[in-house]
Amino acid sequence: MCDRPLILLLVGDQPLREALRFSLEIEGYAVAERPDGRPAAAVIIDDDEAVWPDLGGAPTIVLTGDIQRFLRRGVRGVSLVEKPLLGDALSERLAQILT
Repeated sequence: MCDRPLILLLVGDQPLREALRFSLEIEGYAVAERPDGRPAAAVIIDDDEAVWPDLGGAPTIVLTGDIQRFLRRGVRGVSLVEKPLLGDALSERLAQILT
């Protein structure tokens, strides 16, 4: 049994997904790339994903290149992190929502 927090990573772009997986695992998280029945501590989803599954109420971070588009659409209940990912923005946001 793994005691590391599980992050569900829903990112279609393979190079980005692999880089995020590597980074998250280095930071001590377990990573799944599709829902597998285990409860996720958080979900990271790319706004380029066409279909968002039922995320089961887990805290969600959306990676987006257009934060204003989300604000105009009135999207609520998710944290937004702007792409391109610079510095530690994603790590910091993930730590915030998991504390």
